[in-house]
Amino acid sequence: MRKILLFAAALLCLASCSQKWNDLVHEEVPAEITAFSVEGQVSSSIGKTLRTVTVTVPEGTDLTSLTISEYKYTESAKADRTLAAGEVIDLSAPVQVTLTTYDPYVWTISAVFAEPEPFKEGPQLYNMSFDFWSKHPDNKNVDMSYAEDATDEQKAVWGSANLTTAIFQLPTVMQESAFVAVEGPGKSALKLQTQNVMNKLAAGSLFNGRMGDINIWKMSADLYWGIPFTERPRALEGYACYQPKAIDIVQEPYTDKMGKLDNGHVFVLLTDWEEPFKVSPPESLVDFENDPAIIGYGKVVFDKEMDKYEKFTLNIEYRSDRTPKYVAIVTSSSALGDYFTGGTGSVLYLDEFKFLY
Repeated sequence: MRKILLFAAALLCLASCSQKWNDLVHEEVPAEITAFSVEGQVSSSIGKTLRTVTVTVPEGTDLTSLTISEYKYTESAKADRTLAAGEVIDLSAPVQVTLTTYDPYVWTISAVFAEPEPFKEGPQLYNMSFDFWSKHPDNKNVDMSYAEDATDEQKAVWGSANLTTAIFQLPTVMQESAFVAVEGPGKSALKLQTQNVMNKLAAGSLFNGRMGDINIWKMSADLYWGIPFTERPRALEGYACYQPKAIDIVQEPYTDKMGKLDNGHVFVLLTDWEEPFKVSPPESLVDFENDPAIIGYGKVVFDKEMDKYEKFTLNIEYRSDRTPKYVAIVTSSSALGDYFTGGTGSVLYLDEFKFLY
């Protein structure tokens, strides 16, 4: 009987030891992401408590195509998906990664845009308010965007091809005193109007630079874009009111635009050209995409009917950290005016330009 009792006790002991082994609480080894970054980021942060990774990227970054520059996690862990430096990841929505040691740990990787720095005051160009005007000394039908007492340097800031159409009593660049964005004594605005001159389209355009030779038979002129400027503004702010017409004059390669609503635009170029760029539409034009001298570029397009001024902010994207030599703000009542395509009577009012830094 004694032997039977001892045997039973031994069995109970074995059973007890086996149960303890099955219920043994193992040592916790957290699986953590220890480093994560993407190319071009502003910063990245890792939150161990909530198991999150957040990368902060500049405003406007394509979140669907971010290139991983670094990714590390606990060496003993296994990941449910492969991520590696050089791989492209889509963070337009949060991405989850499960890392497993003894237990699974779910991490969430997401991207956010950096808060832009507040704009600051900085250097401006003469008459960006478009308040100052006078008449051309040789043609009183031509409005010039400078005051009567302007210096030679101030007179050289804004140019146009107004003389080519004023001969026919069809000005394209005009002072506007009745319809302004900001009311007050002495306030004026810029009015650009697209004209039909002998069945040739002439878009209203004011730009930084000067007009060169006129070809009266082609109804065109050489334009020299750019005036000296070494600052790096972040944006151009202003007011616009666009009253477009249907496109009624076209030229290759835009014959398919006939009947469609006209567009107006304003763009900014910051370059290190060796001299102002000679524009001879349509043979000689700036290659906005590929010109290596373009340091900064921004553009706003007006493509709807407006009944009042609307404020706009044109952001300038910089392609290089070089210091500019020239700036060219270019405005047009018909965006395809360089190709003699647009709508007769399209009008673009502009007022109170200001560089933001």
